[in-house]
Amino acid sequence: MIDQLQVRALLDPILNASDPLKTLREHVLSAGGLWADPNNTDLFEISFAGIAGIGFGAEEATQNWITLAQGQLSIEQFEALPN
Repeated sequence: MIDQLQVRALLDPILNASDPLKTLREHVLSAGGLWADPNNTDLFEISFAGIAGIGFGAEEATQNWITLAQGQLSIEQFEALPN
């Protein structure tokens, strides 16, 4: 089961960042994960905090990861996120 408080703690700075991809990348690397820098058309997967986001390129995978992470939150946790 995914820890909603952990996901919320990860999402807050990512959603507040001017560059969400860069912020998510920093979180992954600081947690000891790996991050390959692909070109924009490679299929890319971000598996972090029990959530896997997939897309063509890191930007699309980041947006997919954010969407899936938001879906793991309760309504109260989701409504408390920054817009």
